[in-house]
Amino acid sequence: MRLYKTLVAAALGTVMSVSGAFAETPADTLVIADAIDDIITLDPAEVSEVGGVLMSQQMYQPLVTFDPADPTKIVGVLAESWEVSEDGKTFTFTMNPNAKFASGNPVTAKDAEYSLQRVILLDSRISFILTQFGITKENVAEKIKAMDDATLVIEVDQKYAQSFVLYVLSSFTGGIVDSVLVKEHEGTREDGSNDYGNAWLKADNSAGSGPYVLTKWDPKVSILMSRNENYWGEAPGVERIFLQHMPESATQRLALEKGDIDIANKLGPDDIGAVEGNGDIQVLEGNSSTIYYMGANVRDEALSNPKVIEAMKYLIDYDGIAETIGRGTIKVHQTMIPDGFLGGNIDYNPYSFDLEKAKALLEESGVSLPITLDTVVWNVPPYPDYAQAVQATMAQAGINLDLQVVDGGPWLDRYRSHDLDIWVGLWGPDYPDPHSNAKAFTVNDPTDPDGAKGNLADRFGWNSGPLSDQVLAAVQEQDTQKRAEMYDEIQRAHTDSSPFLYMFQDSRRVAMRSDVKGVVLGITFSDDRYGAVTKE
Repeated sequence: MRLYKTLVAAALGTVMSVSGAFAETPADTLVIADAIDDIITLDPAEVSEVGGVLMSQQMYQPLVTFDPADPTKIVGVLAESWEVSEDGKTFTFTMNPNAKFASGNPVTAKDAEYSLQRVILLDSRISFILTQFGITKENVAEKIKAMDDATLVIEVDQKYAQSFVLYVLSSFTGGIVDSVLVKEHEGTREDGSNDYGNAWLKADNSAGSGPYVLTKWDPKVSILMSRNENYWGEAPGVERIFLQHMPESATQRLALEKGDIDIANKLGPDDIGAVEGNGDIQVLEGNSSTIYYMGANVRDEALSNPKVIEAMKYLIDYDGIAETIGRGTIKVHQTMIPDGFLGGNIDYNPYSFDLEKAKALLEESGVSLPITLDTVVWNVPPYPDYAQAVQATMAQAGINLDLQVVDGGPWLDRYRSHDLDIWVGLWGPDYPDPHSNAKAFTVNDPTDPDGAKGNLADRFGWNSGPLSDQVLAAVQEQDTQKRAEMYDEIQRAHTDSSPFLYMFQDSRRVAMRSDVKGVVLGITFSDDRYGAVTKE
């Protein structure tokens, strides 16, 4: 652990001996171990990687949010209240007069206008979260505008379920930046356009109203945040948060047991089980909306055959993986909407390992076997373990997965550019509404055939046919019960026809030192909240 201690000491700017073990982490610092080699930005207008969103959420706040214990409850944050027009298209927010940024500047509707507009104007890979409301570069000035310092008006293109619009605004994309500060650091992009402070926010800078501010970011190594001394809410109980790249479960466990870290975010089942009897360690459990799946790129000739995809769904030992590898950290889940969401909990798991059925389907397909598929896997547990287990069962039917285990950056790059046959990964919703998943996995956008804007159906080359329109109809349905029934029907058809092999839903279990109090586990890995953390 010598190198790790050196990194902590250097990042914190403290004098620590690196020859001996820490008796404990610094009392004023929360030290977290996680896998963060996929992070490329902390700007809320473009951040989307799990670790990046986790840190961004501590620095930036949205207009509204939800209760992690009950996502159906939407509450104001930077907006004190809101009203919706009779036609359902105009949302008027009254800003919270108490809110202020880390700079000391008040949070106004003009800051919210600038922040949400810059998501559209930067045209980042997450801009689709807002452009789905019919907001474009051309009309954004009319669709998102501050009437005065206290009043923000957002106009959407059609009547949606009100909760859907509010959930979208609660996402990390809805983080509000200090427009006065960011405008001072606007620069020019390579094409000569305004970068709206993006380069400045991708350096060691932040401009939020959350409980922490960015102090230092060393990509693929660590992130250091410090207490926001001007925080308008209850002051955080620790002065700093230090997030260290430490992807290996065994290494995290050893560091946690020694007291070198406070929180281990990536412990596997063996290590979770090993620390549960340790009186110095607590294991927190929470709800999770994370889905583990495999995406098949149907641009490949063999994968374009529906019989091959169906056969592959019968070549995964779901129960075996859950029982022998997952052991309490996952459950079998074969639909696109997680349990706990509207439209979830439909208990539709039609596939199980059936070698003979798979072989019969492959014979019907007419595809010449064996076939070899380039399969891209993140080199962080549990992905290699899942991939190796699936590789073994698929090989029995002549489908050979060439596992290409890579760092987080290449893993995401190849996924986004669909430079692969199979992707082994996860999906965490951008907001706790079923449309976050249903749109991504189903809706086809004729203007974006490669799925660069985030539609996975297009990214994996799949035309979902009538399901795309059904999803777009479901998000407009005002009757909550009817809307749930629509998602039930859509999901069953989707599971059976799509090139997505849904396998598991995550069960949150996070280990931390027993003196750490106040951690709120989110419904995704990236939504944990550290604002109320103390170390006793």
